[in-house]
Amino acid sequence: MLLWPLSCLSAVLAACDAPPDPSLTTRSDSAGILIVTAEAPMWGPGEGWTVSAEPLVRIGAVDGPREQLLDGVVGAVRMSDGDIVLGEWTTGELRRYDPEGTLVWRAAGQGEGPGEHRMLAFAGLIPGDTVVTWDRRLNRVQLFDPDGGPVRAFRVEAPGSGALPTGVIGVSGRHLVLTFNAGGAEPEDGIVRWPAVRIATLSLEDGGVRVVMDVPGREVRADANEEFVQVMEYPFGKGPRYSVSAGRLVVVDTERFAVRSVSLDDGAVTAILRRDEPVRAVTDEDVDAYVEWMTAGSVAAGLHVPPGLREQPMAPTLPALTSIHLDAAGNLWVEPHSRRGSQVPPFQVYTPDGEWLGTVSVPPGLEQENLGLPVRFEIGDDYILGVWRDELEVEYVRMYGLVK
Repeated sequence: MLLWPLSCLSAVLAACDAPPDPSLTTRSDSAGILIVTAEAPMWGPGEGWTVSAEPLVRIGAVDGPREQLLDGVVGAVRMSDGDIVLGEWTTGELRRYDPEGTLVWRAAGQGEGPGEHRMLAFAGLIPGDTVVTWDRRLNRVQLFDPDGGPVRAFRVEAPGSGALPTGVIGVSGRHLVLTFNAGGAEPEDGIVRWPAVRIATLSLEDGGVRVVMDVPGREVRADANEEFVQVMEYPFGKGPRYSVSAGRLVVVDTERFAVRSVSLDDGAVTAILRRDEPVRAVTDEDVDAYVEWMTAGSVAAGLHVPPGLREQPMAPTLPALTSIHLDAAGNLWVEPHSRRGSQVPPFQVYTPDGEWLGTVSVPPGLEQENLGLPVRFEIGDDYILGVWRDELEVEYVRMYGLVK
C-alpha cells in the first residue's frame, strides 16, 4: 500500500491557537466528510501577501543567444540549490539555469532515442533533484539526473480502459498523478459530459499505475448520426480542474465552487471547501471576448478562422472558476473566472484547513496554456516560478518573490 503524507484537516484545526472567526468560516459534517464554507476573507485592507514587482530570476530575451530565446516552455521547476530547469515542447529540450539566468546545461532534444522527446508535455521534479518528463506522443516517462543525464524510461500502462494518458496533474513524492480517458460508450446527441476522466498515480520506481478516482469530463456538444458521432467545443462549458502537491490532491468541477480534498491512497474525499456564490449568466461582452480570442489564436497559429463562432451553441452560465493550484505549504490558490484574452485576475488563497485568507495579485502576463499544452507554474514558500509573456508576446521564465 502506498503511504502518503495526507493533510488532516481536523488535526490542523486542533493545533490552532485560537478558533476561527465563525463569521468568516462555517464547518459541518456530512457522512464523515468535513464541509468548510468560506464566507469572507480574513485579510483586511493593506494586509496579506504580496508578489515582488520585479523578478528575482529572469530567463529569456527578445533576441540573443539561442539558450535565451524561449518558445513553448511547458513548465519550470526550482532545484534545491536555486537553479531552474525548464522544458520546451518545440525543441524537446531540458535546460538548467543558475539564479543569474545563465545556462548551466542543455539536455534531451527532438527524437525517439534515450533522453529525447517527440512531444514534451510535462517537466517536473522529484526528491533528489531528479527531473521527470512525460512525452505525450510516445507515451513515455523519463527520469534525468541533476546533470541532465537520462536515468530511466518506461511507457505508461493504462489502467482499466486501456486508453492512453491525457495529461499530467503533477508530482507527489515519487509518483506522477495523471489523467486518462475512462472509456465508456459514445456520447448521445446534445450537450454531454464526455469522456469521463480517470485519475491515477504512476510509481516512478516500477511504473505501476493505481486508479484513484473517476470524475465527469468536460461539457461538449455531440452531434450523433447513424454513421459517426462528432464532438465539438461547447463554449463556457463546465468541467473538472485538479492540482496536487505533497500528497494532497484537490479536485473541483467548475459547475460550482466545491473543491474536494482527495486521498491519493484510496480516492476517499476527506473534506470539501465551498463558497456560496450566485451563478453568473454569459453576457454579450463575454461572447465578444471569446470570439476575439478564438480569432486571434487561429490567425497566430496560421489556421483558418472557424466560421459561425458567435452563432454556435454556448453554455448560458459562466464557470464558477478557471483553475486551482496548491502551493508548497498546501495552501489552495483559486483563479476566478475571467474573460478570454484578459489578464489573470488576483488569486483567492485558502489555508489547508479552509480559511479564506484573501487575494494575491501576480504580475501581468502569466501563461497557463501554450497551443493546447498546459503551462504549469510553481508556488513555493517564498516565490512564484512560471512562464510570462510581455506585450510583444515574447516568452520568459521568471521567478518572483512571495512576501508573506
